[in-house]
Amino acid sequence: RFGTYDAQTLAFLWLAIENRKSLLVVGGTASGKTSTMNAVSLFIPQNAKVVSLEDTREIQLPHKNWLPTQTRELNVEGIKGDIDLFSLLKASMRQRPEYIIVGEVRGREAQTLFQAMNSGHSTLSTIHAGSVYEAINRLTHDPINVPPVMFQALDLVVVQAIYTTGKTRIRRCLSIHEIEVTKNGEINPTLLFEWDIQHDTFRRVFLKSTVLNEIAFHCGWSETELEHQLKNREEFFAGALDVEPPTLRDLANAIQDIGD
Repeated sequence: RFGTYDAQTLAFLWLAIENRKSLLVVGGTASGKTSTMNAVSLFIPQNAKVVSLEDTREIQLPHKNWLPTQTRELNVEGIKGDIDLFSLLKASMRQRPEYIIVGEVRGREAQTLFQAMNSGHSTLSTIHAGSVYEAINRLTHDPINVPPVMFQALDLVVVQAIYTTGKTRIRRCLSIHEIEVTKNGEINPTLLFEWDIQHDTFRRVFLKSTVLNEIAFHCGWSETELEHQLKNREEFFAGALDVEPPTLRDLANAIQDIGD
């Protein structure tokens, strides 16, 4: 309703997350990274096991098999009881979750997050950066130092920003990228969608997508069926604008029905 995304970009993210693709939301302060991650988490199948890890509780999911966890910092002298994101992430792996949601990665927990991706877990997280290249630069250098080869498990990067027009502040998805790692270890982001600032619309700029091709292969879909699945999801969002906002549970059930 606010125009942060449109129907086609959300339909793409829906299909990707539903089929266990890993996602990283990139943006500056107050750009809506956590709100976006919270919203697209609804695309996780309702019967999936989900673990979320946060410094401040912001994620709200209707999933019955969802385990929310939060960091803890003790200020009592002489008592060691701090629990950081790195500790939570290691402990969450023992829960055998299908999806791991991390509120924001800033340090060494990013390496564990990428290890989780490479061991078959689907992950959603956010990071402070102005672009996909700045995010890759932060992740591959001190203090995070994620090896470039581990980026093979990261499927999508969403870039988001906040702008001021007159007295109004707007948030927009600037672009959606696929991540590819070459044999030489170079990390190449491929642009899939971008925001047209002049017309305030979103453009689909790709002809072929590795993520969509993998989804079609695992689901046994032809190219025509793949486009049909995307169109169904676009129509859902287009129709949702004409009705009163549903409850979180109603929306989750509707998403589940279309996914089935």
